[in-house]
Amino acid sequence: MKRFFVITLWIAVAVLTSGLLTSSSYREEDEATVQNQAPIDVAISGRISHTSYTNGQTGKVTFNRFPATVEEFEQVREKIGGEPHGAVALQIMAYEMYRRDRTIGEVCIRLNNTVNNVNSATSRLRELFGNDAGYARPYQMAAYLNGATPQNGYKPTQPYTIEVKVSDVRPYQNSNDYQTQVLCLTVLTKGKSNGSDIVEVLNTLKPGEPSEGKYFIVFNSPSLYSQVQAASFANPFQGLE
Repeated sequence: MKRFFVITLWIAVAVLTSGLLTSSSYREEDEATVQNQAPIDVAISGRISHTSYTNGQTGKVTFNRFPATVEEFEQVREKIGGEPHGAVALQIMAYEMYRRDRTIGEVCIRLNNTVNNVNSATSRLRELFGNDAGYARPYQMAAYLNGATPQNGYKPTQPYTIEVKVSDVRPYQNSNDYQTQVLCLTVLTKGKSNGSDIVEVLNTLKPGEPSEGKYFIVFNSPSLYSQVQAASFANPFQGLE
């Protein structure tokens, strides 16, 4: 019996060690990939009021590649997270990062969302980025980049550009829970028949929220994980490079 216990324990340790080594090797490869890439370059332009609903206001975020690590995501957030349309762009980045790596992506999603918005988003993303050929949309986030259409397989122009507008029909709303205003924005896309999707953002001092009164974060964004139109290419699992 003692020998059986020792062998069982040895197997368990071996399996755990193997998993840790695999994870460690993956992280080393990931870091090497980042080192071999060009430095991430992001720019934000346009003006969307933080406090007063002004129809017609627009903003853009342009970047050369998606962040590959949490650290890079945080660096990008420092540059654009103080603006409403920056939070929209960060959401698209975090969702694409989740497609590439669930662990890294979820950390970034938590950095850019209210606590209550995280679980609903990740549960749907698992379906969007899953193995169901009829349902999966690995190119979902590509659909929010300029130049990407169903007809060209959602291949965006480079550098990547995300365009955001103030909602034409929904003014800012006060939130008692967050003691701030919720800004209703639309992000342009060729993947939906109406040409845009709604993303609601806010900046709050509510304890426990990643906003910290400094960053805009996403309050609600179900449109971003509702399926875009199917892409016109044979491989249903092809996403952004």
